[in-house]
Amino acid sequence: MIGILTFYWADDYGGMLQAYALKHRLELMGERAEMVPYAPIKLRGRYWLCPLCAERKDGGLRYFFHRYMFQENLRQGWSFWVRRWAMGRFRRKYLTERRPARNVRNMLAPYRTVLVGSDQVWNPDITVDLDDAYIGNIPRREDCRLVAYGASLGGKRLLEGDREKFVRHVKEFAAISLRERTDADYVEELLGRRVRDVLDPVLLLDAAEWRRAAKPPRERGYILLYLTEYHEPLLRCAQALSKELGRELLSLSRPSTLAGGCAPPVQTRSAGPAEFLGYLEHADCVLTNSFHGTAFSILLEKAFLAFRHSTRNNRLEDLLNKLGLSSHMMEEAQPEEALKRWAETDWEEVRRRLAEEREHSLRFLAESL
Repeated sequence: MIGILTFYWADDYGGMLQAYALKHRLELMGERAEMVPYAPIKLRGRYWLCPLCAERKDGGLRYFFHRYMFQENLRQGWSFWVRRWAMGRFRRKYLTERRPARNVRNMLAPYRTVLVGSDQVWNPDITVDLDDAYIGNIPRREDCRLVAYGASLGGKRLLEGDREKFVRHVKEFAAISLRERTDADYVEELLGRRVRDVLDPVLLLDAAEWRRAAKPPRERGYILLYLTEYHEPLLRCAQALSKELGRELLSLSRPSTLAGGCAPPVQTRSAGPAEFLGYLEHADCVLTNSFHGTAFSILLEKAFLAFRHSTRNNRLEDLLNKLGLSSHMMEEAQPEEALKRWAETDWEEVRRRLAEEREHSLRFLAESL
């Protein structure tokens, strides 16, 4: 049995779909795989209606209710519950129905190998201090192999105290790979051992596999927006494209990412991961500053533009560079420029490069099990 220790608990499209992809890929390889049911309140509490968050304080953790996020959730009204219900349905159907554990005791007992990652499992800003489970500081860890697949620090550089803790535990992993080349180089230097860079798990499955998990929407003929933070140039471009192409704008983003002076008229949709895939597949084009929004646009061969994220851009640039799509990364864009770049996209070359990267990643995965 293979265990997967990742952010399967997150009500987040990327977090849930990368967990699904790694589990499904292992099953296609003939392995039995399941989510390790670890979901501490300090992490999953942020997705509640009244979000319970945590922060580092005086060498420990301080919990607090996030008033601004609570107010935003209330403003969404019924849409908040529709999205949360759809997330839970996907999690129960494809990932696990087991109740989550809050600590790391005895979690490794059933597994011969545990894959840690993908996602930002080593980013202390995300995990609120380096989390013991994700760095392998687990009782009786010697009873199974720990392998990092596509883990990420989110482009962060660890503080001195975090570095010591990270090196002490992660150096004992049987094999290590990260999702971004820049992070892989940094960890390789810290540990003094070889570290590979591999594809995010969503890219280990082809478009046909993803279409099986998708739930198609009723709408057709729209421009899809998926933002993980407010981005004014993206919204200006979306408004201009909407007028040029005569297409309405649909968004799967949180309402706060569209709140700004230049935000165009947008219809928002509440969706789970299956609906997310369906909206992407049937969009005329996609504008996003999300890594996973970009990754699925590539997999489904959509006309897309990727805009820079203020803090998490390394993985986006790495992916586009690997696949020869760096011209799709935008600072600002006009409709005619977007149409020209989409027309010039060589999808046959993209498929060739993606196949090479996928083979490299699958080889690491097979050798590490």
